[in-house]
Amino acid sequence: MKNEIEKMRELFDQWQAQGISKQAFCNRNGMGYHKFNYWVKKFRRENASTAVPTRGFSQIPVQKPDLIEQKQQALAANTFPSVSRIELFGILDASFIKKLNL
Repeated sequence: MKNEIEKMRELFDQWQAQGISKQAFCNRNGMGYHKFNYWVKKFRRENASTAVPTRGFSQIPVQKPDLIEQKQQALAANTFPSVSRIELFGILDASFIKKLNL
């Protein structure tokens, strides 16, 4: 038999996977909103405290690097105090730029 923590963790995971509001999830599962909200906050705190912060640069795959010519000028560039430089060529997709800012 599962203890209450295991049951609530399972419900928390189901709720996250469904992508619906806490209230709608509680209504569908016949449980009290305030109790579920308590567990949601508890699990989020636990998840936040165990998360390892990442630092530095991450590689973002470029789909067609062969399209960049030597003479092509960058559409955007950013030079950091560490003398690292990011240059963006070609069509800039908003989701790609968002990945750079994470």
